[in-house]
Amino acid sequence: MNPNSTQYFFTSLLIVIAVLSVLIFLPFLTPLVFAVSLAVIFGPVYRFILRSFFSNKSKSTTAALITLILVVLIVLVPGFFITTKMYSEIQDMYYFLTDESGRSSMIAFLNTVSDAGSNLLFDIYPAFSFDSLNVTEYLQQGVEWAFGHIDTLFTGIGKVLMVIFVTFFALFYFLRDGKEFKEQIIALSPLMDTDDERIFGKLEQAVYSIVGGSLIVGVVQGILTGVGFALFQVPQPVVWGSIAAVAALIPGIGTALVVVPAILYLFFTGSTLYAVGLLVWGLLAVGLIDNLLGPVLMNRGIKIHPFIILLSVLGGITFFGLVGFILGPLILAFLFALLEIYKVSRRQV
Repeated sequence: MNPNSTQYFFTSLLIVIAVLSVLIFLPFLTPLVFAVSLAVIFGPVYRFILRSFFSNKSKSTTAALITLILVVLIVLVPGFFITTKMYSEIQDMYYFLTDESGRSSMIAFLNTVSDAGSNLLFDIYPAFSFDSLNVTEYLQQGVEWAFGHIDTLFTGIGKVLMVIFVTFFALFYFLRDGKEFKEQIIALSPLMDTDDERIFGKLEQAVYSIVGGSLIVGVVQGILTGVGFALFQVPQPVVWGSIAAVAALIPGIGTALVVVPAILYLFFTGSTLYAVGLLVWGLLAVGLIDNLLGPVLMNRGIKIHPFIILLSVLGGITFFGLVGFILGPLILAFLFALLEIYKVSRRQV
């Protein structure tokens, strides 16, 4: 047989099998990306346990299991309690808004804000009246929509549970066998080992930037926002603290999207002292976290302009869904690693 024909056949077969393999693993893309990210973040913890209690073995099932339990305690347990509390607070919010006294209080507050805004603009724009706002009708429509899509809701819950299970199952093996996986990938790669190491380094830095530098800071800011809301009597502090954690991911604005309206709410409802207290809390306890904790966590991160990272996050979410939050910057880091390899190779020519 012609050697060229054999080579073409093997290459074609390899491509087909590779594509089929990608399609097989594609449904598990989200949990695998989450697992790899958690393995990078908690890898130092695993190695510390390994060195301290298992005589520096190359890998240990027990050390990986202990690290996995720690991750579950750090991630899942607080998440469960926060979700439970959020459900309770959303129920309270629903009952408040459907009650006539609650509806009247909210409309009076909105009218006060509208009047203040009009006065602030020297009556250039007349104050808008919210008297005709029917909150109950909108809430009922929302409940009817939720019941109409109850099957989708349960399907979504099933998918979330599957993602959680696969994520932690994969995390165990990435912690225990991650070094071997990395060595096998480097051995199979046609690139030089130094180039492979550079790529892995860039990807690791991207994980530290997004998970370490953004998510952890956002969670801490969200927690502090919720604590501040509870201290200064803002309703549903857990709900708004969770929203603040998401808002913290927006550069330049962040938690101000949640804290500023809460300060205005306290001010317009007559709680001026609480409003001042929340303002001070927002500036000191919440605002400084981004300036103090952020640089510490981002120090090991990828050196790319924050605006470019933001675009990669938004683009990743657009193409890949929720997992694109991490996958977008990882692809960007991969690109920059390849560009560095190309730059070095051009110099050597």
